[in-house]
Amino acid sequence: MTIAELFSPEPAENLLAALSLMPERVIYLGSRSVMTDGRIAATRSFFKVRKHPAKLLFLRVEDRDYAGAGNAIRDILEKYPDCAFEMTGGSDLLLAALGSAAARRQLQLFELDVRSQALHALRGNLPAQKEGLIRPLKGIRAGEYVQLCGGELAESSYTLSGRIPPELETDVADLWAVYIRDPEGWTKQTTLLATLAARSRSGGRTVSADLQEAPDEAFLRHLEDGKLISGVTRMGRSLTLTFRDEHVKRTLTRAGDLLELWVFLAARDEPAYFTDAVMGAKIRWHGDERRSTMNEIDGLLMHGAVPVYVSCKIGTVPKEALYEVDSVAARFGGSYAAKALVCCRLSGSPSARQALRQRARDMNILLIEDVDKLQRSQLAALLRREASEGPSVSLRSI
Repeated sequence: MTIAELFSPEPAENLLAALSLMPERVIYLGSRSVMTDGRIAATRSFFKVRKHPAKLLFLRVEDRDYAGAGNAIRDILEKYPDCAFEMTGGSDLLLAALGSAAARRQLQLFELDVRSQALHALRGNLPAQKEGLIRPLKGIRAGEYVQLCGGELAESSYTLSGRIPPELETDVADLWAVYIRDPEGWTKQTTLLATLAARSRSGGRTVSADLQEAPDEAFLRHLEDGKLISGVTRMGRSLTLTFRDEHVKRTLTRAGDLLELWVFLAARDEPAYFTDAVMGAKIRWHGDERRSTMNEIDGLLMHGAVPVYVSCKIGTVPKEALYEVDSVAARFGGSYAAKALVCCRLSGSPSARQALRQRARDMNILLIEDVDKLQRSQLAALLRREASEGPSVSLRSI
């Protein structure tokens, strides 16, 4: 079986049909400005890593060469008369040339819906078992998607494809129980614990140091009640305590980690929907270690071939947070990318909070407020809906 793809700047549009139909041959027809050498190399690399057996052919035409586009389609049909054309991507010129060819002969035409992961025959028939919903090889992984968009996933804290510490679930649940008692105070208290750990006279899980300001007694008591710390001893300005394990120590000394982990576990709870998730991601442009350009994003979730970029703000939410997630999604997401900002409370005056909500709407960013009042399943449902339906058109919060 041979399929022809009108090459698109959107990676998903170039891949899902090949992943689903598993053809012997894939012919990519694209304009020179869109089907660049870099995108061709990234597409070849993706197929190689996936061990996809299809032979790949790339045919380029000049951007405004209508006759050349028509000739390329004619050449494809002469060599592969049973070729099926996938029409989701491609420039207007290529679509016009394909339409002209279809008016003269009975071509096999089909399209795909990236968000629902569905293939639909427009003319002719796809193999019966491939019509309708598809599940393309468990979806595209986050690192693969970033590479197809011209970057490299250089670093991440946790990934669904990596080893997840067995104690993670219990640790995060116990920490979350403390967090929701006083969400607004979490950043200050964990910052004080971070100072304690940084000044500690000893390493490991037990820390001890003199502090100008120590964490509140109530906060430490809640941690002790949850068995997250033990051996709390105060002598003047000196404070000593022992963290339950290294993971608890890390989360209690890095204020923002807890919300990232809560989002990560929400995605992990939906394995049939979120096919990959990475947290604490650092993305290098062009995969070139010599370049200094690096973007950071708290979370990147994948639903099939749809990326969901997530910013987590456990403390103050500046308006710049919206631009951070928007810029990364624009560079490494394309038009299918969903964007979300997850937070506890918006700071500032009522008018300032409303202005930020409106800006989120205008930028098509899902704003999830009051995350401390949501069950993890509710958080997952909001993120799942965003990936399915596309950019937000209205504010969604508790």
